[in-house]
Amino acid sequence: MMHPYTESALESGRALAHAIDDLMERIDRIRARRPSPSSRVIPEVDGMGRLTDLYIADGTTANCASSQELVVDIMTAIRESTSDAVRQHELAIQETTWPKMPWPQS
Repeated sequence: MMHPYTESALESGRALAHAIDDLMERIDRIRARRPSPSSRVIPEVDGMGRLTDLYIADGTTANCASSQELVVDIMTAIRESTSDAVRQHELAIQETTWPKMPWPQS
């Protein structure tokens, strides 16, 4: 037979591990896709802020006035998508219900 504090600590540890697993699953599902100002570029950023995909509309490279214009379009869209992914990540953390952790009385 375990001491009640030990049982409570083990149960709390399991509940915390489940809450963290659920949070990580929600973060793994995050995909932010914000188009560039010209709408010619749409990056995809995951919940950890990593670029996972980049769509460039047909004809974009051929019709850009300069390579710098395309770079600015791409970078702006990536920044916007990353900001959105960070916002979603923070929201997932705020919405997580964390278990109450018991503290033994002295």
